[in-house]
Amino acid sequence: MLGIALAVAVLVAAGAADVSASNAIRPPPGTPDPKAMVLTSADLGRAKVTFQRYYKDPDFPSVISYERELEDGRSGATPLLLVNTEAEIGVSVTATARFLRQQRLVLSTKEGRALVTALIQESLGGDEAVASIKLGRTRRLGVGPDSFDLPMTLELLGTRADMHLAAFRVGHVLGIVTVLGEPERSVSRAVMTRLARIMAGRMQTQLVPKNTAPPTISGSPVAGETLTASPGTWSGGRSSFAYQWHRCDAAGAGCVSIPGATGQTYVVANADLGSTLRVAVTARNAVGSASATSAPTSVGPGFVDTFTGDRVNPFWSLGTAGSGPTIAQANGQLEVTFPAGTSLGPAGYANAFAIMRCRFPGDFDIQVDYRLLSGLLPTPGIHVGFDAAEFTGENYSGQHGMFVSADRGAHGISTHFGAVNDFVQDASLTGTLRLVRTTTAGVTTVTASRLTGASWSFTSLPFAPPTGQAANLNVFANVVPFASEISIAYDNFRINSGAVACP
Repeated sequence: MLGIALAVAVLVAAGAADVSASNAIRPPPGTPDPKAMVLTSADLGRAKVTFQRYYKDPDFPSVISYERELEDGRSGATPLLLVNTEAEIGVSVTATARFLRQQRLVLSTKEGRALVTALIQESLGGDEAVASIKLGRTRRLGVGPDSFDLPMTLELLGTRADMHLAAFRVGHVLGIVTVLGEPERSVSRAVMTRLARIMAGRMQTQLVPKNTAPPTISGSPVAGETLTASPGTWSGGRSSFAYQWHRCDAAGAGCVSIPGATGQTYVVANADLGSTLRVAVTARNAVGSASATSAPTSVGPGFVDTFTGDRVNPFWSLGTAGSGPTIAQANGQLEVTFPAGTSLGPAGYANAFAIMRCRFPGDFDIQVDYRLLSGLLPTPGIHVGFDAAEFTGENYSGQHGMFVSADRGAHGISTHFGAVNDFVQDASLTGTLRLVRTTTAGVTTVTASRLTGASWSFTSLPFAPPTGQAANLNVFANVVPFASEISIAYDNFRINSGAVACP
């Protein structure tokens, strides 16, 4: 009985008598394993495995093949006396498709059908128990392109037995299922389709690309710089790759696709400041596709604006109030000048400011350097400020920060925290101001520190977290006239940590 099943499988798989096999044969590195594609005992109601092996088929254009033979199985309610299941890894999709079409063409000819009958009879050694062998017409199996089912009927010792050969492919892999039913029990095409689909599903799983090393990102994650994605390492044969860049939160979660960012390279945008970036790579081959995502790379923490390039327009909104004050990027820094004769505006003050267009929706750590360029301090009513200006929606609602003050009759550092206005006298005219916002249990504080000059730090009274805050560099005056020009420079604005939402 086993010889009958093998003889039919031989026609499509290129001949059992010509097949060479060895215990040393194994799939080459990087080749899908055909052993994982064939039917198992569990697929056939715990059928008994009687034989299985890897082999090299000299007639089918293949790399490696595997077959498994089982007996006394079933598919649903249909008992199956013998089942032979084979998977052959072809050298190409074109070669496997051509081979499958040629075999179906052979089986549609009188000569080919006579050859099949002779092969089956020969495999039985002229066994007189087989009174006749009748071949049906090949018919579509519906399992992938070019698939077919060849039904046959054998008369064994006066009883009829159904036999089928199903052949199909997924990509470049050829699948064959040969079945011999129990005498006087029909085996339907639906049974063959079901078994073929089980194998085809396993072929699909083995053939789709599989990521073995995740994608990586190289380049400097700074606004205006170019990042390059490496697709990582994939199994599953030759693949093409598609890319999608994502902007994520500081933990690398909550990712959203960046519109239009579908190339292997990506230029970091202002909107990425304070976020993390990841790239998703989709590998696609002839069978299917799979995706893998890189580890996040941060953008924003470590950002420094030295006011030397064209970054004022993207990042800062500059403005003045009163008559005389100016603010501009010059000499590699941001310079604010109040000339002699500056007058107050209608609101009773003169002001020059740079408010960052990017907002901090959560906690942050920011700092900036400042120094006196010209003029004399203290001057009553002059404040050199570094604030975290609060915004509720788009409306300014207050500020929490610090300033170099002259209100106490001496030059020193003060906070601007509403009800609390601390003061530390300090004669230094240059330094670094730092603001750190922290939120615990929904309550926010801002710690204002002087990093150079007198040792100084002060934490604001707790307040409800605002919708957003923005860095605010400003020089403010409410007493005039000035006897001489006063000029202040800001430089090296830093975002040490914190998410940033930029327009």
